[in-house]
Amino acid sequence: MGNNNSTTSSNSGGGSNSKNDEDESTKKKRELILEEIIQTEKSYVTYLSAIQEVYIDPLRNQHKSLIKEEHIKSIFLTEDLLKFHVEFFTELAICYNSFSWSNDILPPNSLTKTTVTTTNQNRLSTVTTTTTTFSSPNSKPQKLKEITSLESTVAITNIFNKNQENFKMYSNYIIGYDASVTLLARLRKKKDFSNFLEKCRNDSRCNGLDLNSILIMPVQRLPRYVLLLSELIKQTPPNHANVKLLNKCLKGIKEVTSFINEAKRDDDNQIKTQQLQETIIDKVNIHENGRKYILDGEFFIHSIYPLKEEDSLLKRLKKYRSGGKSSSDELTEQWVFPDEFKVSKETIFYSFNDCLVLLQKAQKSILSGLKSNNRIWNIIDVSLSSKIRVIDVLDIFNLTNSILLFMEKSIYFVQLKNIDKEKFIKTLLMTKATSDWKDLDNNENNNNNNNNIVADDLPSVLSLRPAIESSSSGSKGFFSNLTSSSSTSLSTSTTSASSQNHKKSQSTTTTSTKNNSKITNKSSPSQSNPPPPRKSTIFASSEKKS
Repeated sequence: MGNNNSTTSSNSGGGSNSKNDEDESTKKKRELILEEIIQTEKSYVTYLSAIQEVYIDPLRNQHKSLIKEEHIKSIFLTEDLLKFHVEFFTELAICYNSFSWSNDILPPNSLTKTTVTTTNQNRLSTVTTTTTTFSSPNSKPQKLKEITSLESTVAITNIFNKNQENFKMYSNYIIGYDASVTLLARLRKKKDFSNFLEKCRNDSRCNGLDLNSILIMPVQRLPRYVLLLSELIKQTPPNHANVKLLNKCLKGIKEVTSFINEAKRDDDNQIKTQQLQETIIDKVNIHENGRKYILDGEFFIHSIYPLKEEDSLLKRLKKYRSGGKSSSDELTEQWVFPDEFKVSKETIFYSFNDCLVLLQKAQKSILSGLKSNNRIWNIIDVSLSSKIRVIDVLDIFNLTNSILLFMEKSIYFVQLKNIDKEKFIKTLLMTKATSDWKDLDNNENNNNNNNNIVADDLPSVLSLRPAIESSSSGSKGFFSNLTSSSSTSLSTSTTSASSQNHKKSQSTTTTSTKNNSKITNKSSPSQSNPPPPRKSTIFASSEKKS
């Protein structure tokens, strides 16, 4: 670094600290951070330029037979970033080089690009030279007199603040990054393309890095800004006016990263929901406007109970817990969880912002009659998040990670498999607390240009909810209390209706298949009388006839 020649007081934005108020070590650290900001930006632009010159341009010219143009656009999402960062670095470097204490940082050689195109007929060459607005490497920028690193910080920070909105272009890159590297891995299997990539890696402009190592750099760039600006704040006197300016800049960058992360999550959620839509057999629409994926996982269903069994089940659990090891022989697993309700089935679940969906692999006899091999899942139950309750039954009879899951149609005693119990319960609690979700049809005219929804002519997945909703879910809290009274709030009529609904769920496969084929009209969650649920055929073989 250059010598610090400033001896005058600095008052940036109203600060009153003079140069003599801080030690040389702090000033030196601040100058090094400012230099690192510029040097890392120069390195970053160099690699973005290498992607353009070493990979993209040859693939569009002399090697255009290797991959399609659409693949180039899908893999290399850096062209807009390069245009912006050339200008951004130029502005930063010109500013930095004007500081009285700084050593000049020259632009990368790649910022002055020469391309040669040769015709096949007469071998004539056309040379095109593109230069940036950066001052000539041979010219010396005019140095400002007696400027301190604190004053320099203001100038650099202002450039960042001016470009806050431009950083949002990173959302397109971050969203497309996973698909980019996936496509690259697939195309790399082609020998000719793999040889091309290896040749490019050995190009001096790539500095020995392979393409994947360069493509990850934009993902890391904004977090790097956050780190460097945070360090700059640490090396600024606490009461100096620069702290407020730097915090504003840091907050702006973090808001951009949050914006990008949210855009990425939304895109991932859309993909998750669409993938599920494409794998279910049921003729219903899961991928509806406004529905957001939250969580998915697997659990083992030990047993299923009709809602009318809630009191009896909870009383048996309470008695077992209070008796412990000193209880009589009757407090066995078969006594607490009667065999008549056992099903022993592997299940997956999808938690959305408005509902919980349970699915199982369809029977082989059903799968054999389908044209698509991708559709393998049957929906066995759907419940609004606001109607769900959970009891953590702790470990019982060597059944670990277990809960009682109360949905609108049935009570499930399950063992969570690939997800932490606390995380699962917190997720359901969160969606229950925020499930003021408006009916989907209200969003029908505001589809956000979502062209991925291909099932919008199907009835809503919520049409599979029970026809008569239990008042139990609404009258009790999210967590039932095993140590208190377990009396149910179901009225006589509701209990009777629930009993009838449970009996209907034990209908034959033929009946359920016929009922399922009759779903033709689109429904919405706001229906006052949704159609009866499709009867599940998954558990038919395990349930006893009433």
